[in-house]
Amino acid sequence: MDEVKLACISSDGCESQSKTQVDAPPNLQDQIHELLCTTLSDSSIMVMQEKLLIMQRSSYYLVIQQDDLIPTTNDQQSIPPLSKSTLWSLIDQGRLQRTVAVARTQVKVLLSLLGLLFQDIISGSQELEAFVVKYNKGLKDSDIAASAQQRLHQIHHHMRDFERRIIWNPRPLNLQSPLIYSTVHSPVPQLRASMVLMRPVIFNRDVSKVTHSSVYLCWHLTGEQFTELDQVFEIQVQRFYPALNEHCQLAKATCQSYSIQVTNLLSNKYYQFSVKRVDAINLVYGPWSDTIILKTLDVSEQKQSIPF
Repeated sequence: MDEVKLACISSDGCESQSKTQVDAPPNLQDQIHELLCTTLSDSSIMVMQEKLLIMQRSSYYLVIQQDDLIPTTNDQQSIPPLSKSTLWSLIDQGRLQRTVAVARTQVKVLLSLLGLLFQDIISGSQELEAFVVKYNKGLKDSDIAASAQQRLHQIHHHMRDFERRIIWNPRPLNLQSPLIYSTVHSPVPQLRASMVLMRPVIFNRDVSKVTHSSVYLCWHLTGEQFTELDQVFEIQVQRFYPALNEHCQLAKATCQSYSIQVTNLLSNKYYQFSVKRVDAINLVYGPWSDTIILKTLDVSEQKQSIPF
């Protein structure tokens, strides 16, 4: 919002001052009120923030697929479908890493833009609320009304842009150079590349259980009602020293299920556990890992909890 400036006005300026004391456009206040009570209500803002967090914490992967092209001339040879492992073994690693770097930049730019749009929507909502307060107090300055009208249009534009970009679909990538070196004597499969999103992994804190020497951990994918098959996760265990703010890594393991039992822990100690997807060669961007700190039970406490 434009900064409000105060200045003394001579008696000759009373006529010009009276021109600025005008009402806002008849429907402006209604439009702002409707926006604040619907699209920019507290519940709607929470939904937007949750969508943004999912995008920021998701993992993004590069998908390479073989094009099923039919030869158009007699000189062209048809290439049979290749297995996933064979296809990846033929790809030049240098060109692959350059493609991954380009894709990573696109993801970072998208996430930064979504964050900026969300922050501007929030600040715009606060400015519109301040305008309503001033208007109700009788401060009907034409410049303030014009600024509020402009901000209202801007917020509508940002909302449409945010909603359009927050919906993720597999996105094709333009390969600037072939990923497989071509040779004169053998045909090269035509490839297409795209990026897919996989939702973040979150500990199920309500299901986790602790004893004096073990911890049972369970996790799930954000927003999913079912478990995806063929997923591999990495679990890290660290001894946690709250007083010294230090960590001592004890173990790291991979798991193909959605739960794990960690044993041989010391009683009455703090441990930090983290879970994330296992890094893969086609991982473009995925820094997120969920962390939970649990304290094992004291032996005497566990004995007292056992009924006789």
